[in-house]
Amino acid sequence: MSDASSTTYLVVEAGSHEGQRINLTGARMTVGRLPTCEVRFDDPYLSRTHAALWQQGGVDYVEDLGSAGGTFVNGEAITEPRRLHAGDRIAFAELRLRYGTGEGAPAGVRYDIGDQRAHAINNVGRDQYVQQVIQQRENFFREIAAAKTKARGLIWTGVVVFLVGLAVAAFGWYTYYGQILDLSAASSMPTKDDFSGLLVFALGGLVNLVGVLLIIVGIVLHIVATARRRRVDRELPPPQFMR
Repeated sequence: MSDASSTTYLVVEAGSHEGQRINLTGARMTVGRLPTCEVRFDDPYLSRTHAALWQQGGVDYVEDLGSAGGTFVNGEAITEPRRLHAGDRIAFAELRLRYGTGEGAPAGVRYDIGDQRAHAINNVGRDQYVQQVIQQRENFFREIAAAKTKARGLIWTGVVVFLVGLAVAAFGWYTYYGQILDLSAASSMPTKDDFSGLLVFALGGLVNLVGVLLIIVGIVLHIVATARRRRVDRELPPPQFMR
């Protein structure tokens, strides 16, 4: 393992765990509220599995794992793995941290490059492979993010349509009920106009059905996108530190 793994760290600058230091070991570490996370914070704004930290070639990366509160590097929300440099400010939702390096470990130094030329050539090929993996993950994550955005749009549109249909149906039922009372009082034969409230009620029910269908389609799309992200993490995991 690289010597850099013992000289890089994150320190909490603000939030519920101010002053806490996390040494980055080079292994993949998940950040969140779950007890199974390698870096666990009892912070209500963090997702259960919020982000991941991992290292390749002496370089540390942070990656958001679809958190609700977001992961930020120097104030910018990230949607793909981001390389860390000394002095970077990282935020997991409301938790503020600073990335630092120890003495004798300047940022950006690649410790996986051997002194022998053959070793260096192997590392070049390995780095190319790593870049390909990262690029593939970024492409998948952009598609997944777009699908989730579309899913949320369908869900909210369905909610609005459902509420409109509910209002129309309620108005139609109220009108129809009043028409029935009027017919009972007048003891007259019903006409086509006397059923207009029932037609409005039926129209409202149809609009409700459309809203429910939109919500279901949005939920299914979101579930599929989430499952696809998990499959990407399983079948195309972020490159780990190589010996």
